Amino acid sequence: MTTSEKILCLMAGTGVGAIMGMLFAPRSGSELRAALGSQAQRGVDLITERVDEGRSAVRNIVERGKQTFGESVVDFRSRFNESVEAGKQEYNASRNRESHG
Repeated sequence: MTTSEKILCLMAGTGVGAIMGMLFAPRSGSELRAALGSQAQRGVDLITERVDEGRSAVRNIVERGKQTFGESVVDFRSRFNESVEAGKQEYNASRNRESHG
């Protein structure tokens, strides 16, 4: 289930719960409005909490990706430089063999 589907289910559940509460536990208008407001606020708080958790998870994934990418670039550069140096040494050794041989 995707995050948007979960949020939709949460909102639907909150709405159904509020309606059921009105039908089965009648209260005065002010009490009912207070209860509905409280329940709506709990739903908003829960959604906000989940969004914050999602943001945090995405930040962690991005940071790990940056770190891994940076390590890969450094490793590639190192191997490339080693290969270039080995090529230079082999070239010089080959020239030396030709001039002495």
